[in-house]
Amino acid sequence: MRKIPVTRDGRKDSEILLISSSDVVKVESFRENQLLIHTLDEVYYFSATLDSLEEWLYEDGFRLIDRTNIVNMNYVVNYDSNSGVVTLGVPGRKRRKQASAARIHRDHIINVMEMLRIASAAKKEGYPENDPSHDQLRKLIEESQDDPYLRSYSMIHAVYERNRAEKRLVESEQRYKSLFENNPDAVCSLDAGGRIITVNPAMVKITGYAAEELTHKPIADLLLPGESTRWEKHFALALEGQTQYFEQTFIRKDGLASIMSFIHVPIYVDGGINGVYVIAKDITERKRSDELLIKSEKLSVVGQLAAGVAHEIRNPLTSLKGFVQLLKSKVNDYDHYFDIMLSELDRINFIVSEFLVIAKPQAVKFQVKDTASILLSTVALVNTQAIMQNVEITTRLNEPLPSVLCDENQIKQVFINVLNNSIEAMPDGGVIVIEVFAKNGNIVFLFTDQGVGIPEERIPRLGEPFYTTKEKGTGLGLMVSYKIIENHHGRMSITSELGRGTTVEVSLPIAQPEP
Repeated sequence: MRKIPVTRDGRKDSEILLISSSDVVKVESFRENQLLIHTLDEVYYFSATLDSLEEWLYEDGFRLIDRTNIVNMNYVVNYDSNSGVVTLGVPGRKRRKQASAARIHRDHIINVMEMLRIASAAKKEGYPENDPSHDQLRKLIEESQDDPYLRSYSMIHAVYERNRAEKRLVESEQRYKSLFENNPDAVCSLDAGGRIITVNPAMVKITGYAAEELTHKPIADLLLPGESTRWEKHFALALEGQTQYFEQTFIRKDGLASIMSFIHVPIYVDGGINGVYVIAKDITERKRSDELLIKSEKLSVVGQLAAGVAHEIRNPLTSLKGFVQLLKSKVNDYDHYFDIMLSELDRINFIVSEFLVIAKPQAVKFQVKDTASILLSTVALVNTQAIMQNVEITTRLNEPLPSVLCDENQIKQVFINVLNNSIEAMPDGGVIVIEVFAKNGNIVFLFTDQGVGIPEERIPRLGEPFYTTKEKGTGLGLMVSYKIIENHHGRMSITSELGRGTTVEVSLPIAQPEP
């Protein structure tokens, strides 16, 4: 609404007041270039001609209804066409004012009152997609084609259309804002130079940065070093109008890497592209689950193979053992050799049994066992081989240590596999340090060697069947170890640095006392 500069007494040197045109009910001419501005409660003075003021206030609903009066049609509550008097007021208030209207304006005033009533009701109730108010206004205009005051109706309809468009724009902005702010996926907009303009709360949560830290920051700064070229390629294609779908590693504020799925959507403004919307989803856990699924599928295939091989070996093994025992009972002086053969056959049978761990869950016996005794007895078994390789095994136990619920033989098998790998990784000798401590309801075993280390890119594949870093290895040892720890509801992880050594962490849940 416009502001009208008025005075209280009409003198040129009087204080000028600004009143809103929405408070004015009528404007009355009392002398040349001197007007009285009426609100329902006050009267002010204004210097202008009646025609010029009407032109200025036309869009606000003011109409010249006779040669001395301009009326704010929004305040018309009654019109007596016989006397030519317009009554001005507000519903619910007793205060009223009147203005004279020329009889020639009768139909004009009635039409304007009806059109303003329709427009006011539509503004209050909203503007639906199929707005009946729009059709009513258009019909009134069509019925007044020969009316000399058609400009008044067209102006009301134009203001109505503008308000309707503004309302739709506000609703559209609110819907967009809701979609942007409440989207569970990270969303940000980039300018044509790749700098971040806006970010939603999900983007802040995923990256760990505050919104102020991200604004005007080049998004390439959040990528892994060396991966910006790939990002720039997709960004350039998006600026050419091609929506892009790809995955890339993202660096959070805390330094952790997350695998993100990105969608690049070009931003069109006035027929041109001036930026890109980026929609991102953290798929790190999904990727990890996919890798576990692939690894499980490989385990299943190797398990079937292992079961078949074990079956085929055991059949002739049984026959060999039977014939050796028969020969032992019939041949004298060779008992020592027969005992060696039987011992080796038993050893082959044991290896086959261990091989079957790959194929199917074994009938393991879970018992509450002392953590320290399992580890120390395993170290005693391996220590001879370590000494021969010039390797020293040092244990650091933060006693007293709680017990674990486990199959002792299987846990020993895991420890032997880990220690053997560490010994083989130090051909020139070194030290293996074993630390054991309780943490967050688990017993943690840390095996740290001073070996050659493992390349970082190869660590994720450790534990896959037939994948090994050793020249003559099969990869089955670590695979079986992972499976055993998994069956014990524990966790096994490997970290390494080339030339510095490897650390294997085995975590097992502490045994809970029986109720």
